[in-house]
Amino acid sequence: MNYQLKTRQVCLLIIAFTPIVKLFSMPSLLAKTANEDMWISCLISVLLDFLTIISVIFACRNAKASFFELLENSLGKVLTKIVLGLFLVYFSLKAIIPINEQREYVELTLYTLKPNLLYFLPFFVVAFYMCIKPMRVLGRAADVAWFFTLAGFLILLSLSFANTDLNALLPIGANGGAKILSATYKSFNWFGDAAYLVFFIGNFSYRKKDGIKIALSYLLSSVIVITFMIIFYSIFTSISHRQRFAFTEISKYTTVINNLGRFDYIGILQMLFSNAISLILPLYFCTEILIKIFNFKKRLIPAAIVIVLQLLVVIFLRRFYYGIEKVMTEYLGVFFFVMGNLLPALSPLITIKKEKRYANT
Repeated sequence: MNYQLKTRQVCLLIIAFTPIVKLFSMPSLLAKTANEDMWISCLISVLLDFLTIISVIFACRNAKASFFELLENSLGKVLTKIVLGLFLVYFSLKAIIPINEQREYVELTLYTLKPNLLYFLPFFVVAFYMCIKPMRVLGRAADVAWFFTLAGFLILLSLSFANTDLNALLPIGANGGAKILSATYKSFNWFGDAAYLVFFIGNFSYRKKDGIKIALSYLLSSVIVITFMIIFYSIFTSISHRQRFAFTEISKYTTVINNLGRFDYIGILQMLFSNAISLILPLYFCTEILIKIFNFKKRLIPAAIVIVLQLLVVIFLRRFYYGIEKVMTEYLGVFFFVMGNLLPALSPLITIKKEKRYANT
């Protein structure tokens, strides 16, 4: 088989791109519901994703074909298109909040004196370019971006750690299970990382111990996210829910920055570089799904459809963004959980079905 990715690139992709989107507005959302127990809510989501990824790893180990081929062999063409259609809706919805978070961040944080939507529009040009490329472009991007993610995080961590008060996290569990689980439910839109791994099935050569490498990569990604949540609340405590962009806020009150200037932007810009690519991931898989459902011969048309739809949301629905975010977090958590966790967790079943068919022939 002509594999598009290497196992190393899959691991680096998980490290580089999966934690970044969770560091913008999600921390304030969790803090608003679970207060000092927000990190527990995050930990629950991380554990659910980790268990799902372990299941997908078994599917990767047993698969002898791509995810699309396995689905068609197991479910038939009609059911396959229905499942892919659901994933198309899932990835389309999953992209809306992170893209608009980035748009708000660019307009209101990087360009505070004269915010303008035009500053963010070049993102869609980059997204279109990547969506028309074969999957190996994601692997090559991961080969570079993982360094920026880790370096940027370490810079922000080193600048903010002096201001943390870990006692603010005590007593653990004081908000009760209902609030903790409610916060977990509201954050499902930012998780479901196993859905990406599902579409890598059959696109890299799975070898012995590759499953351990992938699992450890996700654990490192999880450590970044949970550490960030702990530091974020330890700094802002009871006003954490007001910090819309946690990403920038955690380091700007450091004494060193007050004396020398905002050189924390070095770390911020490094992570923004990785985040730009992470925002493209759901759009890329939307393009892949459209190609399979409608049998497009070239990637230009499906990529244009995906990008234009997201562009229209940014341009014409920006006034309704907070209402859209509320619908996503309050009412669509079940859908995000089913598509991001439950269905990927069942992926080993389609490899078993395929093996049985081969055995009968």
